[in-house]
Amino acid sequence: MEGERGRDAGPRVVRVLVVAVAAALASAHLLRGLGRVPAEPVAGVAVVAGCLALVALQSRHHRTGPGRTAWTGWTAWAGWTAVELAVAFLLVGVLGVSIGLLCLPAASLLLERRPLPLLLLVAGAGLVEAVRDADLRDAVDLLLTIALGGTMLYAVTTLALLAGRVRAARLTLAASAVTDERLRIASGLAGALDAGLAEIGALAARGDTSLLNELTPSACRHTSASDERIPSASRHTSLLDELISSARRTLAAARATAAELRSLSLAPEAASARALLASAGIAADVRIGHREPLGPAGTVLATVLREAVTAVVRVGDARRCEVATEERAGRVVLRVVSDGVPTAALGADLLDGLAERVRAVGGRLTAGLGTDGRFAVEASVAATPAPPPVDPPELRTALGLYWFLLAVFCAKALMFVPPSRIALGVVCTAVFCAFQVRFSILDATRYARPALLVSAALALLPLPWLGRNWIGAAGILAGSLLFALPLRAGAAAAGAVAAAAGVVGGDGPWSVLLTTVSALVTCTVVYAVLRLVRLVRELQRAAAGLARAGVVNERLRAARDLHDLLGHGLAAILLKAELARRLADADPPRCRAELADIGRLAERGRAELGALAGDGPRLAFGSELASAAAVLEAAAIAVELEEEPVPAATGAVLGVVLREAVTNVLRHSRARHVRIAVSTADGAARLEVENDGVPDGVTAPGSGIGGLAVRLAEAGGTLAAGPDDGWYLLRAEVPLR
Repeated sequence: MEGERGRDAGPRVVRVLVVAVAAALASAHLLRGLGRVPAEPVAGVAVVAGCLALVALQSRHHRTGPGRTAWTGWTAWAGWTAVELAVAFLLVGVLGVSIGLLCLPAASLLLERRPLPLLLLVAGAGLVEAVRDADLRDAVDLLLTIALGGTMLYAVTTLALLAGRVRAARLTLAASAVTDERLRIASGLAGALDAGLAEIGALAARGDTSLLNELTPSACRHTSASDERIPSASRHTSLLDELISSARRTLAAARATAAELRSLSLAPEAASARALLASAGIAADVRIGHREPLGPAGTVLATVLREAVTAVVRVGDARRCEVATEERAGRVVLRVVSDGVPTAALGADLLDGLAERVRAVGGRLTAGLGTDGRFAVEASVAATPAPPPVDPPELRTALGLYWFLLAVFCAKALMFVPPSRIALGVVCTAVFCAFQVRFSILDATRYARPALLVSAALALLPLPWLGRNWIGAAGILAGSLLFALPLRAGAAAAGAVAAAAGVVGGDGPWSVLLTTVSALVTCTVVYAVLRLVRLVRELQRAAAGLARAGVVNERLRAARDLHDLLGHGLAAILLKAELARRLADADPPRCRAELADIGRLAERGRAELGALAGDGPRLAFGSELASAAAVLEAAAIAVELEEEPVPAATGAVLGVVLREAVTNVLRHSRARHVRIAVSTADGAARLEVENDGVPDGVTAPGSGIGGLAVRLAEAGGTLAAGPDDGWYLLRAEVPLR
């Protein structure tokens, strides 16, 4: 059925439901006490006070929980339970209140898990009815009322406590999921990448030793016969080729691992798309409406998004581009719509080959002009199925008790049906309970409204023929209406059903009032159980959502760090290895210096790889600046530095930006001059990296710019990148921390 979406699920709602059920179970007895006040003032006031005291004593269970008391120790438990039992039996045995009131202390004994006192309570109730010389059927009916009220109050209190625990544990669950994911990532990174870095360090050390032996005359005497047969230049070339090959393999493995980690989310590619569109002067509207993680198909959607946005920028006449995702019929749908492509054929040519990649993962891709004249690219892949929900034991117990409620209702209802109408009673009971099971317990939505209309007819129309206990059907129906409809409409419908039941089933004003109250009591119990069951499931889904979000964010963090930190270091290693190979014969001393740098970079890379399992590496900006200058100079690029000191926390963020900027200069430009400027003003630090090697055209956006934009946004900063007066300028600003 449609629930009360969007309502407050806080602790106050839970407490109100528990107190409401306890008060509802005592309400009919309280009303009878009020009715006795004019004729018997002392007895009437005593009944009212006793009912209120029993309701108040129930509240202590919500603060503690099943199996525990508000105060520790057997004496404390025995004292408060003795008070509750004494008040209840005083009202029942001395003041003549119905034994149905004993459902309140029965619930307490269930919550405290005290079976022996519970058996004594039931025996005492039977003894009271025997003294009153009650009819056997009435006595059984009242004992069933005690069992029903006690178990339902127990179920509601248990669900309330469970909701509180689930709510309190949701952040712990998310943190645990992040920790598990961090350990899993660390375990995966410790394989090929760590081995590759270790191999690079070992090869660099061997190359350095080999050059040192060649440069040292005394070392020649220790050269083996086998080595003498190999020319020294050939040995160096072979060793450096092996070093270059190892660096390339490790760099490719790092990029592949980062891509795999990013594949669970479209967020990095969306950030890259937004940054690329902004740099081209195109207004971007990005709306993400799917549930993550995506799984392997996310890589394909990321490729579609990257290529589609690149096509929009390359054509160059768009003024606005919309990127949106949604989940539809079990699929994740990505749409990229722009107003700048004049013909469908042009856009289709730019996206040539993507359709086959999308089909390979079971998806679909379409591209063409829409009815509004804009060009749209739409790709869809199967959504990652959510794991089936698993109800905790307390929730399964509560649902079992709701089944018990329906079973007791059937027994109580059929007890007072005249023998001539028993067949009608059985049919009405079976159909009514079947609807309740399907549309309340199983929460089915199809045909829910017609089912409510049929249930209303079954609850009200047979009242004159099926006896006094059929009034419970009206109460169950009222509770379902309150649960299924919006609050105001549900309350009005439930009140109308209860009033109609009172009019049809009552005999005289006082009887009508008590019958209406009885229906409202059942309504409150049913609503509380169903509402709390849904509340617990909503909290579980919310906790699972937090855990999923935490896992996705952790994977994205690891991917960013792997790309920004380790990727940059490996690119620098590869560059220095190629330089060392060129210098091996021409300038052996400088070749040794490059190999020593490679060894240091490899060791730093291994340390950063280990740091990926923590909260992220902390970079010293001064050392990053010196490393960036050395790498650029090794590539024959003149470097101009303008440096001011920045706080360590701010420098850690700017260090990542600097690494990515230098990597982009080396990979994507033909720069001969680079200016790196760091300044502080107005409570912010600014980093500018500018080069004179602006590439022709627009290249596809990589994950680097998107990752930097996300990282800077998390730190409260901004990022801008694009051509500037013939140079290419990347500017990052971060608040001083």
